[in-house]
Amino acid sequence: MKALANREYRSSVPTGLTSMTALAAMLTMASVQPAMAAMQQADVPASASPDTSPEPAGDSAEITVTGTRISGFTAPTPVTTVGEEQLQDRGVRNIADLLTDVPALKANQNTGTSSQPIGASNLDLRGLGANRTLLLVDGRRFAATDPSGGVDINVIPVGLIRRIDIVTGGASAAYGSDAVSGVVNIVLDNRFEGLKGDVQYGISTYGDVATPGASLTAGRAFADGRLHVVASADYFRNGGQLWQSSRPWARGGYAILTNPAYPGTPGAPRQLILPDARFTQMTLGGVTARNSPAALRGLQFGPGGTVLPFNYGTSIGSVYMAGGDGASLSDTSNILPVLERVSGYGRITFDVSDEISVYADALVSRADIFSDGTTATDNGNLVIRRDNAFLPSQVRNILLANNLTQFSMGRVAGEDGPFTNTVDNTVQRYGFGIDGKIGASWKWNAFVQLSRNDYYREDGNNRNDPRFLLGLDSVINPATNQPICRALLNNPNPTAAQDPYGDIRACVPINPFGAGSISRQALDYYKGTAVMMARQQQDVYSLGLEGTVFDTWAGPVSLAVGGEYRTERVRADVDEISVLRRWKTVNPQPLSGKLNVKEAFAEVVVPLLRESALGKHLDVNGAVRVTDYSTSGSVTTWKIGGNYTPFDDLRLRATYSRDIRAANINELFSGQSQFFNNITNPVTNVQLNTLQLTGGNPALTPERARALTAGLVYQPSWVPGLRLSVDYYSIDISNAIASLTGQQIVDGCLVRQQADLCPAITFNGNVITAVQATLINAAGAKTSGVDFEASYSMPVGAGRIETRALVNYVAELTTTLNGVTVDYAGQTGSTGTVGPAGGIPKWRGVLSANYRDERTAIGAQLRYVDGGTLNVSFVEGVDIDDNSVPARTYLDLNASYRVTPNVQFFASIDNVLNTAPPLTPNAITAPSYASSAFYDRIGRFMTIGARFKF
Repeated sequence: MKALANREYRSSVPTGLTSMTALAAMLTMASVQPAMAAMQQADVPASASPDTSPEPAGDSAEITVTGTRISGFTAPTPVTTVGEEQLQDRGVRNIADLLTDVPALKANQNTGTSSQPIGASNLDLRGLGANRTLLLVDGRRFAATDPSGGVDINVIPVGLIRRIDIVTGGASAAYGSDAVSGVVNIVLDNRFEGLKGDVQYGISTYGDVATPGASLTAGRAFADGRLHVVASADYFRNGGQLWQSSRPWARGGYAILTNPAYPGTPGAPRQLILPDARFTQMTLGGVTARNSPAALRGLQFGPGGTVLPFNYGTSIGSVYMAGGDGASLSDTSNILPVLERVSGYGRITFDVSDEISVYADALVSRADIFSDGTTATDNGNLVIRRDNAFLPSQVRNILLANNLTQFSMGRVAGEDGPFTNTVDNTVQRYGFGIDGKIGASWKWNAFVQLSRNDYYREDGNNRNDPRFLLGLDSVINPATNQPICRALLNNPNPTAAQDPYGDIRACVPINPFGAGSISRQALDYYKGTAVMMARQQQDVYSLGLEGTVFDTWAGPVSLAVGGEYRTERVRADVDEISVLRRWKTVNPQPLSGKLNVKEAFAEVVVPLLRESALGKHLDVNGAVRVTDYSTSGSVTTWKIGGNYTPFDDLRLRATYSRDIRAANINELFSGQSQFFNNITNPVTNVQLNTLQLTGGNPALTPERARALTAGLVYQPSWVPGLRLSVDYYSIDISNAIASLTGQQIVDGCLVRQQADLCPAITFNGNVITAVQATLINAAGAKTSGVDFEASYSMPVGAGRIETRALVNYVAELTTTLNGVTVDYAGQTGSTGTVGPAGGIPKWRGVLSANYRDERTAIGAQLRYVDGGTLNVSFVEGVDIDDNSVPARTYLDLNASYRVTPNVQFFASIDNVLNTAPPLTPNAITAPSYASSAFYDRIGRFMTIGARFKF
């Protein structure tokens, strides 16, 4: 199936919330007229300063400061801003589309990994993992959008976005848990007046990934400006591309193969990257396993079960070979899933007086996502007995002649079709708040925020493995001379106790010999759908107060204090077969958990110098937050920083902070599984089959981090319009949440003397009887690097030219696990999730130049992604024949023309030169030519559209 599936599942909304939403919608529809007075609103420049808050859009708009709780203060923490003009220039319909424009952010969209939320786009600052980047909307925490705890940023409608602020440094003291690597704050234009909208259509040069989109935003003031209503709706669809063979660069069938010459041949590497990779012991009709006796080896089953010779290729390994008759699923590797989303936002604000304003807002988003995976495969592990009902006589005779009772074969189940992944996700966020003033210098606020998320997922075309194996083991029924399942012949009338799931009673014999040989009745017997229905809730209650405490010789001392109370709850129900882990692919597990968080925070700004002989300005900024988690107790975070301006053109800034990330509900309460596996005691050198426990761990404690940023901002008065900034950053995480194998835990405790791992081991004397290999606080992670930003603006004729450069250099991205530290900086391939969240290029940069006047805007942008290594743990020539990944540079163009003061046409071309991604294969069943998330896989992409504003 290559289209979105329709779903009858719908989210349930609390009655009170439904009433409030309906009331807001009625008020909005009743108040917005087709024609509205034009609003004088200044656009925020795309090159907004990285270190100051942008000017408000109009006199009535409030300044929202990111990086600090104190209004009007220039925080010492670096802030990069993406303005409304840049959003429009790029023709953005998804916030995730801007990830490639900010080098400090790592692209993190799941394009088809079935074990993760399909199609979700998460923000990942510094490559430390999306769960360590906090997302805010209008300064308020945004709740998780899937049961794993991730936040899909694409649920936020783009039509009302005024700017996006990216705080690239630890900010837990200001905003709470998860702000370890930074904060992304999406600021909405809640005071918009008028009517605006746009329609657009994008398509790749290959005629796919079609993306129609539209948005409509309206706002109006009533009652002499005291009542303000704004509403915005956004529609977007991405047609996706589920076949990488649609791209010329992906048609070679490249994969990572084991080298059979290793280690016997001197100089032979362990692995090879080769084209035309095919399965060694899997075809659509079936092939005998490589370890079969000589008389059976190299036989495959053709149409109708005919027995044919199987031709092996070269570089033959246990899974792949180059060339030969084996099947290949390389063509089916995904590029992008199919996605359709409708989002809406509305807000009503009423100024009760000059001092008090109340508001209610609502954000609702519905996304339907579809992707597919591989077809079910069995790599030489299907056991076929000699008396199998469908076994060709030629093979049966070989078994008889060699006194063999069975053999093994491999097969690609083409009859099953690919695994399908369908997600319906409904996100709701409701806010109710009051903003007030006390005197001339104090402001206060209070708000309640209620978030609800209904997440429904189906993993279709799934195979019930126990049923499949029962059907595969078929014999001839002597009473009817027809095929029958052996289990049913041996037990023709099983009781419910003997057959609780009806597997035997419903059993249908399966013919595995030859492509297309499995009957529709057999498919109906063993195929099915894994289902998850999850409900998430987050409630936030907040109070805040800020103002001037007293004045000093250098200016006013400002203080912000407040408190928050947050509750979170997740419940996920799954189908019975998943609970038993009987599906071939995804087996979602039930989840139930809750927590609450109580927080109190304070922030202060103390000016120490102003127009002094020692400098023009010096202030110190400090913050502290005490947080009490119902699951892990209390923890304190803090920040200290300062700004120093020795002379007018130069500002020096630095911050040092202690930050945290607390375990989410999935990490705490996800279902635990017990299994036995061999573990060797390194002290006694005895290997025993030992009980192990995996899954969530309610005893997890918060991760702790120390973050340092230090840099300068230079705005030379002798070059008007030029702004430069350079900032060093270092983030060091300890007590990081990680998953270790049972053997890693045992070796860490008994060999490396890591005492924190020893409580996970149960001893009976000197014998290890159990290992708790659940998630534990056992890892460390560290990153450091430098951010560069430069912008220059100058008048040219009737318009202006604006240029901007953003560059990120990563000096290190290390993870320490079980006493071993590995640096993943420079790893741009994707051979599995490693480190905190995979590797990252050492250099990334964006250079843009735009000319705009009253009617016309023309822009160009260069995006550079550094090359590196496929895997930093590989030694080229030893572990793999070629471990290098080349760099890529992409050219983007955009233009717009205002045909009237109210109507504008626009167009953009991304990846103008259709630059292909470098070869970064992986070693999965459907190998991707370009598995790295850093390089463009879509190719040249063209967008045209029109927007209006009245």
